[in-house]
Amino acid sequence: MIEWIVLVVGAFLLITSIIDWKVKKLPSIMLTAMLFAVACLNPANLWFGAMGFIIAYLLLEADFFSGIADVKIMTMIAFMLSTTNYLFGFILLTVMFGFLWKVLIKWRLRKEKEVAFIPVFLFVYVALYMLGGIV
Repeated sequence: MIEWIVLVVGAFLLITSIIDWKVKKLPSIMLTAMLFAVACLNPANLWFGAMGFIIAYLLLEADFFSGIADVKIMTMIAFMLSTTNYLFGFILLTVMFGFLWKVLIKWRLRKEKEVAFIPVFLFVYVALYMLGGIV
């Protein structure tokens, strides 16, 4: 049986992916509220959330993605992970899917300057769920 939190976060990622793709701006309060809710519902995974934040901030500084919304989404997904192995898989999938996404978007839409990155997190979330790493 699927936990309700897994479905809520998945639906939230789907909605934010569509908004990011179309508008390229997300309300910060919405992301912060969802991050807070997921952190409160998964207090045992605080370490994973902290590590996810550090990696997200590192990727932000490396210009891998370009917004604080991406940092919040990555931290939120890290709070949902079950083991350290899935944390490393999450990082690897984010970098791999992100690189492929950026290459495909730049190739298809040459005039786009900013790439909507939250759809990558939706793909990573679904992949991690299928692998059993999301609790």
